[in-house]
Amino acid sequence: MRELFLTGATGRLGRTVQRVFTDQWNIHPCSLSRGEDLTVQDPVDVTPGETDFVLNCAALSSRGGCISNPVTAFKLNTLWPQKLAIFCRETNRRLLHMSTDLVYAGGIPPYTETSPAVPRSLYGWTKLLGDIAVQKSNPNACIVRTSILVGAAGAKMTTFSEDILSGSATHFHVDCFRNHTDISALAQFLSECLYSSRSGLILAAAPYAMSRAAYAYSLLQRDINLIPAPGDIPHDLTLKPSEVIG
Repeated sequence: MRELFLTGATGRLGRTVQRVFTDQWNIHPCSLSRGEDLTVQDPVDVTPGETDFVLNCAALSSRGGCISNPVTAFKLNTLWPQKLAIFCRETNRRLLHMSTDLVYAGGIPPYTETSPAVPRSLYGWTKLLGDIAVQKSNPNACIVRTSILVGAAGAKMTTFSEDILSGSATHFHVDCFRNHTDISALAQFLSECLYSSRSGLILAAAPYAMSRAAYAYSLLQRDINLIPAPGDIPHDLTLKPSEVIG
């Protein structure tokens, strides 16, 4: 069984990875809730010596959290991936780093691996800078950029579909389009990708985009409250993924 060092282990994707990877990997989890603060630690101090594979799911991903804690967002979303990429290059470890469609502005879809990235949020900028740092520091690393995640995660931070079904999301944007991607199917792809020798940027997401309102209606099958998206949110982040998930 292969040994995997997983950062962001208690987040939505981290929880799902641990569930999906059960029979394939021996996972060494790392997260802030376990007392491991990646904003101040060095990869050499937290990465188990027996691991040859690293999956970086750690991020400060909430819009409000990044605005309230910009230094933490920069350290975790930009500096940590850079340090991890250098460490993996120097120790010959395979690195898979997770990215987001929110690095795009939302004005010239559909987006591909070669599309220009110009974020409209602090979160998007810190993630984009992290992606660039990983690419520059470790050309053999693989960066997987995906869209909004849906499905059961079982984490403290819920997915969009969990918010819809629980009733915590009550109003839905009619003009905000994304590739709603099943989180379990994405985790399975990540396992396959770790085993491969692929490097560089990969767009991995559901094949088609729909508005948040359309997705909510597809789950609830009843009238929903429709609202326009705020002006500072990218309206059309439709991806043309090279790896179709689900």
